[in-house]
This record gives sequence, C-alpha cells and structure tokens, in this order.
Amino acid sequence: MISPSPEPVSEDFLKNVDPARRGLGLFQHLSDICYFVKDQTGRFVMANEALVLLLGYTRETDVLGKTDFELVPRYLADTYFKDDQQVLFYGKEVVNKVELVTHNNLSVYWYTTTKVPIYSHSGEIIGLEGVTREFKAASSALGPYPELFKVIDFVEESYAEKITVADMAKRANLSVRTFERQFSRRFNLSPIAYLKKVRINAACRELIHSNHTIAQIAQECGFCDQSYLTKEFARLMQITPQVYRDTHVA
Repeated sequence: MISPSPEPVSEDFLKNVDPARRGLGLFQHLSDICYFVKDQTGRFVMANEALVLLLGYTRETDVLGKTDFELVPRYLADTYFKDDQQVLFYGKEVVNKVELVTHNNLSVYWYTTTKVPIYSHSGEIIGLEGVTREFKAASSALGPYPELFKVIDFVEESYAEKITVADMAKRANLSVRTFERQFSRRFNLSPIAYLKKVRINAACRELIHSNHTIAQIAQECGFCDQSYLTKEFARLMQITPQVYRDTHVA
C-alpha cells in the first residue's frame, strides 16, 4: 500500500522508464491538458506547466518530489490516493473519471482524469502517468454528439431550477432512454449524477465566496433543503459543507 508520507523519490526512477513513454515534452505545449507522472510512492516526478499552474505554483521544481497530500486539501488527496493505488498495485487504469479540482484561487471545477500504469523494461509497474482537463473541454473531444453539449450548457445555466432527465433529453432532441444511454456512455456518469455535480460545484463556490447560510445556498443551488444538500455534499466530497467552508475560508 502507498503511504501518505512515502520515501523520497528514487533517483533511478526515470532511468527505468521506457523512453517512449516520456510524454512531458509534448504535453508541455498543451495549456488545457494537465500531464503528470508519479513514482510508485505517489510522488510527482513530472508535471507540465498547466498542472503546475493549476496547483498554484510557478515552476515544476515546486511540485516535484511532493505527494498530493502536500499540494491539495486532504479530502481531495484521499480520493486521488485511492485511485493511484488501483493503478500502481493492480495495474487497473482509471479512465475519464470525473472529479473535483480546486484551483489556486479557490474556485472549483469538475475535471476528467485518466491514469495508467508505467512499466519498466522488465514488466514491473514503477509508476503512473495521467492527464486531466476541465470536464467541458474534455467532453467536447470525446465524440460526435453536439446535441449533448446543448445539455451541458442547459444544466450549467439552469441548475438552480427544477430539472428532470426529460428536460435534458428534450434539449438533446432524443428520447429519454436514448439520451440516458448516450450521456452515460459519453461522460461515464448518468445525467442526474452530472446535475448533482454541477449543483455541488455551485455550492462550493458559494460556500467560499459568499456569506450566505448553508440553507440559503441549498436553495440557490437547486437542492430542496439544507439537509439534502448536506447529504449529497458529504457523499460526493467526503466532508460536510461547513467543514468545506471552514477549510477554505481564512
């Protein structure tokens, strides 16, 4: 198992990586895609400029040698940590997982992340590499279904209102059944799950940038009451709205 406080980065790590897998040079020029490599202890050994800036730093050296636990809030690091274990110890790829990322200005967005194992020449897993990009930007590159983008825009504009799957399907000019199937295949989550994520994202912004009560935020973000917001927030974020606010507001 990976430890949240792993040993220092091995100096031999990059020597064991197949040169064909070293993609940093390419990804260094893609500002909308964050690229990273971690060794088997979970420490960053490569990070392109987009990731460095997202984390709130200016140089790659500010990030190298550190774990997620040293760079992002604990509730996020715990989630990343669990996914890393699946890749590093079982070789299980994490593909297009939708997850929350906190920007350096405390704004929050949903990102799509993919992680795959890195193998040495002898066939052993010695680390992982991954890419992550903003959910909407990533979704636009996943296939020829422009009608689904209308739904994404609709949800982002109307999340505070009562929205049903039928409402979303209508925007896509599809039957409910066809819409649910295409949406789930494209985004790896159901339409209702996406709606909840957008609402939670909005709640995160309000918790940080407003003085509104949690009950007020629940109504403003499309939840029926504070209790339901707290339940869904805790399920997705692994902390309560109040703890989230206390963590991010000085």
